[in-house]
Amino acid sequence: MKRLSAFLERSKFYVALLMMLGMAYLFTHYLDGDIGVVVWSFLILAPLISVLLSYQACKQITAEFKSPVYLAKGKHFTANVHVIADGKLPVPFLRCQIEASPNFIPDDKRPVQSAMTWEEPLDIPYGLTAQYAGCGKIAVKELAVYDYLGWFQFAVKQMPEHIRVGVIPEIPSLTGANVILHTVSDIVLTQEDEEEESAAAFSAQSMPGYIHREYVAGDNLRRINWKMSAKRQKLMVRMDEAASTVRPTVILDLSPETQPEALKRREIMIESALGFLILLVRQGVPCSMRFSSGQEWKSLILESEDAVRNAAVELAGADFVHDGNRIDPSAVHEKAGAYLIYTPRPDEELAVQCGTLREKGYVCAVCPDDTELSALSGLDALWQVGEDYAMKSIQK
Repeated sequence: MKRLSAFLERSKFYVALLMMLGMAYLFTHYLDGDIGVVVWSFLILAPLISVLLSYQACKQITAEFKSPVYLAKGKHFTANVHVIADGKLPVPFLRCQIEASPNFIPDDKRPVQSAMTWEEPLDIPYGLTAQYAGCGKIAVKELAVYDYLGWFQFAVKQMPEHIRVGVIPEIPSLTGANVILHTVSDIVLTQEDEEEESAAAFSAQSMPGYIHREYVAGDNLRRINWKMSAKRQKLMVRMDEAASTVRPTVILDLSPETQPEALKRREIMIESALGFLILLVRQGVPCSMRFSSGQEWKSLILESEDAVRNAAVELAGADFVHDGNRIDPSAVHEKAGAYLIYTPRPDEELAVQCGTLREKGYVCAVCPDDTELSALSGLDALWQVGEDYAMKSIQK
């Protein structure tokens, strides 16, 4: 249908041109030679002047994109194309059209055509709605000058660069996550108790007890010495164990996506991971999150709810391009105790890379509820999460 429509539009141009040439020929040879000369002059000069003005204008026009850098999911916003003409000649019609990643829903996909003067810049607003969490791209698909007759078009030489807009994921309330939460908390508690016994034995030989200070908002609640706090009537925190804190690690095995269905599955993984992280910090369990962006791995240490909310903003700007490793190689060197891998692609390749973590602690995979998990059957636990953020354990 698009090809047929383009053919019909092009046919109209040629039919109109043939009719004008026929009229000029008729007047010149059969009706009135003077009028025929005028018609021929118009047919030659008008297109020539129109083309010259259009070609000159396309070199004088500059444009830039303006848009919010970060915004909440579901929010409606405006991406603005700011156009400036530097010359002194009239500017023919300007045609502009944008294209956006599936993260966004445009209000109107049709191109915008407008006239402009060289004295005042032109702002072309495009309304969009943020649909899927993550980093999306908005670019100018077409920016061209059309001559006054509508016969020719010239692309603007200085096209604006595309912009990246981060859609901040939500932090949902998970259901059915109590079992995995208790499992991870127990692992952390067990390993910390072992470390405390070792530290106490070392302290008895080398120094008289722990070093303490007053509690500050944001400190790990598990470091509070309750007996000393009761005696002093204020919360006291142990300081000499900060370097040995066990932090369960959440690893996001994600990649760039271009299809709405794949973006939705990735969004579920991102938001369910954030939901679990905030449950951990509410229990007083510090944790870390690792994700790839720009072909390198990034690690965030999260010890409070505000830190998790800031992590959501970090994820909004990530492109999830990795370096070939689907799991951060440096994760094995972290004192995690438990590793939770959120992935929409539970395949053999991931299972092989998970093998390095099995020697370091408890390894669990969380996947969308419509995925086959048999490839990861060698892990300690397998969980699925649905669009309603309900988690269920898959028995092996």
